[in-house]
Amino acid sequence: MKKIIFLMILIGSLNQINSQEPLTVVPAIQEWTDSLTKSYYDCITIIYSKNINSNQKLLLERFREELKDIGLKVKNKPNKSSIDIYFDINYIKEISKKDLYKINLGKQTHVTAASYNGMLYATRTLLQLFSQKKYHKSIPNGYIVDYSSYEKRMLLIDVARKFFSIEELKDYIRAMAWVKMNEFHIHLSDNSGLTYGAYRLESNKYPRLTSIDGHYSWKEIRELQDFAHSYGITITPEIDSPGHSLAFTNVRPDLKSPWLTAKYLDITNKDVYPFVEEILDEVIPHFDAPDFHLGTDEYRIKSIKNDSLKIHLGETFRKYINHFNKVVKKYNKTTRIWSGYEHMPGHTEVDKDIIIDMWETNDSKNKSENGYQFINSGHYFTYIVPGAPYYGVKNKFIYEKWTPEYFSHNEDQNLSKESPGLLGSKLHIWNDYGPSGYTISEISRLSIPSMMVFSEKMWGTKAYDSIEEFNKVMSSLMKIPQTKFLSRSFSKDKILYKSARLIDLEHKPFLKLKSKTKNVEYPWKLKLTLKRASTSLDNQVLLSSRWATVYANLEHVFTDRDKKITKRGIGIVRANKSEGVTPLTSLIPKILVFDYQLPINKSVEITIVGKKGETSLYADGKLIGSENIQMLCPMKFFGSAIEESFSGVIEKIEIKQEAGELVEK
Repeated sequence: MKKIIFLMILIGSLNQINSQEPLTVVPAIQEWTDSLTKSYYDCITIIYSKNINSNQKLLLERFREELKDIGLKVKNKPNKSSIDIYFDINYIKEISKKDLYKINLGKQTHVTAASYNGMLYATRTLLQLFSQKKYHKSIPNGYIVDYSSYEKRMLLIDVARKFFSIEELKDYIRAMAWVKMNEFHIHLSDNSGLTYGAYRLESNKYPRLTSIDGHYSWKEIRELQDFAHSYGITITPEIDSPGHSLAFTNVRPDLKSPWLTAKYLDITNKDVYPFVEEILDEVIPHFDAPDFHLGTDEYRIKSIKNDSLKIHLGETFRKYINHFNKVVKKYNKTTRIWSGYEHMPGHTEVDKDIIIDMWETNDSKNKSENGYQFINSGHYFTYIVPGAPYYGVKNKFIYEKWTPEYFSHNEDQNLSKESPGLLGSKLHIWNDYGPSGYTISEISRLSIPSMMVFSEKMWGTKAYDSIEEFNKVMSSLMKIPQTKFLSRSFSKDKILYKSARLIDLEHKPFLKLKSKTKNVEYPWKLKLTLKRASTSLDNQVLLSSRWATVYANLEHVFTDRDKKITKRGIGIVRANKSEGVTPLTSLIPKILVFDYQLPINKSVEITIVGKKGETSLYADGKLIGSENIQMLCPMKFFGSAIEESFSGVIEKIEIKQEAGELVEK
């Protein structure tokens, strides 16, 4: 009889465990105990002590506004139908888990935390829960204990090659906090191609160094850091040298390497050192972060034929790193660098107090055993390069297999959780294609899903076996409160421009569209009824902008390995890398030419459809072709002021924006 009773109790306990409802939060929480009951509500109240400090008050007042932003009613006093959230403003003592928080979830919800960041993360968890439809009228009662398994959970954005405004960076900070990331690495100097160099900070010492197409004042840097601090995020700056230094050699051409291209400083020139020191002395004091990143990646010397010179440069490069480590330490900060110096000749060891961003090396065990601190920034797994055919994060692999200890597919090169030295990991957004590359909207829609995937693995949890299960949760959490950068994903179908008025480009070859939008990102549909009037084989423009052109006729020679193929027909061009006079003359333009020529004196309906990673052409409803290239639809001008415009008439035009996918897969 006792055995039967014991079995019944055991089965009941197992059924209770199996019926527990998992909380759909990203990153998944560490511990959740479901009481198997619910609390129903139609409004929220937020309650805290009058002794609250100013930072906590800012956080909780913002939390109030964020709840409103996701559509909830927030009341000042508790009532019968409210969920009342009580915040304990006195932090609990927790030495090992500084970002720990606990939530007793129910009609009266109580929040305790070990730190400001812990309190912040509690608000993110609650926001995510309340933002989902399934929790709109009731929440499960239970107990949450949550904390991160890794110290640093990082995102890098290359703002040097592609400028982001302060407001756009603030959106990324909100998104990082949404998924409990805690460090924002901002790459502030670089070059795209051989002609575009950028330095994104103001400079009193070298005013010509500051990029005129976008930079941050010191006042904006202060504002951005304060904003980031309020979201629990540290901003770590990077000024890259002695490679990636075209911005520097543009103002000091006497400092460029005589053996390499203009993007390299001559590290054998003694005048380089005081110049870079002046830059660092101007920049470092403006940043609060405990670390400062010196770059030092990709100083490529393989093209040099003189072996003794290579050895000298390799040894000098290693000493360059240690020299500027001393400069950084003057400001009581820790130096960070990119790996890669290991491939350089020489015997000088890099100082042990330097943190190494391991991007192109896999010797994590060596670093760990030799006393270095380092970050998993492996380029094969953590690099997003929008629009490029190389790199690219595979979200499925990251979610299902990768961890911050995973540096290589060779298991012998990976770490255990007990390995010393590993500080955490980083997701990178490298804008190699420069100012004319992907737009901010395209970059955001590509990168935010990867941020969410990485955040869960960086936190140290994994709620589901497959990315497909995770995506279902992620798709319900893509609307991040108070952000705008993903708004293109959620916009409803609408017509951006429509006209049945004849547009005669043969007699008026250049007309401005009456539209605030200059370019339309995917998904878009351009429908034109065209009547061609000339047999000319010259390139002829229908629509144009700074970043894109649609041609009624375009001839271009494509190179496929060793073969040259000439194509002519309706074409689309997207600017890429360094900007040109037109998109076609940018450094490496993206070019599509469809094998279709407009007939003479006959009206034809042309439809071009732009999707994620694909562009298609239809003529009178018939598919002419599709290419796997993501294009923009220009909306600034009919015709062109620079190139020859369409010799004919646009009888009708409609440009339609269609709602995009919420999750990039």
